[in-house]
Amino acid sequence: IHFSAFFGAWGNARPYRETFGGYFHRRKMLGSDPTHDWLFLCDAHGANDNGCYYLGEAGDLYVQRATLAIIGQELERLGHPPERVVLLGSSMGGTAALALGLELGVAGIVAIGPHIDLDRSAVAGDRMAEVAWICPDGDPLAAHNHHLTRGITRRLADWPDGRPLPRLFVQSCEDDPGVHHEQVVPLVERWRELGGDATLDARPVGGHTSDWATRPLLLDATDRLLAGEAIDVGAYQRDPRFAGTLTAPPLSHRLRRRASLARKRLLRR
Repeated sequence: IHFSAFFGAWGNARPYRETFGGYFHRRKMLGSDPTHDWLFLCDAHGANDNGCYYLGEAGDLYVQRATLAIIGQELERLGHPPERVVLLGSSMGGTAALALGLELGVAGIVAIGPHIDLDRSAVAGDRMAEVAWICPDGDPLAAHNHHLTRGITRRLADWPDGRPLPRLFVQSCEDDPGVHHEQVVPLVERWRELGGDATLDARPVGGHTSDWATRPLLLDATDRLLAGEAIDVGAYQRDPRFAGTLTAPPLSHRLRRRASLARKRLLRR
């Protein structure tokens, strides 16, 4: 089951169009694979109608409930128990894969550059409006909204002794500010503390991208999670079969990013 990330104009820009154009990210990439039954989900709610982390508005988790209902219906229709399911997603889609994977007790989770603590991502990822939309009082940074913005971290903090965790594969770039070191690394460490099987594929460069998450890599990780086999991160990073290529963002995107960072610096003064 694949969860789309935030979508919009960037997904239809020429460098990304083939993989991310339209609502259902990676449908073109993965949907042609005949070895699995695929379900592609997209969250079109939120402040900009492009996603609310699969949660809902003002504390009403109606998107999460609807998503779980759709998944339940499809698993029943196809006769697949959660133990034979892998959830995948990038960024906001990775948030959903983690949160719903813990809820459903699936076989495995593939999370690419996932947002985990949404209050942190609101600042680092310029998603203040999207995270504010989730909160009853519109305050994305308030501690009293952590039950919404830090749901994954809280769930792992209270994880019952002896309860098995899904197998986890995370790919993240070390130069993704506010995400890799602040969120991904602590997640993997906590997963392992709880006795879970967590594999981290950390790339030195790439930012908040999924250019290293190629079709062969995602399919191999999915197969290995389902089979209970070890994931060879070294092969993913060195074997040409799994190689990716960094995509240079369009000039308009780079300028918009610089303007956003400059605005944040001014607001902090």
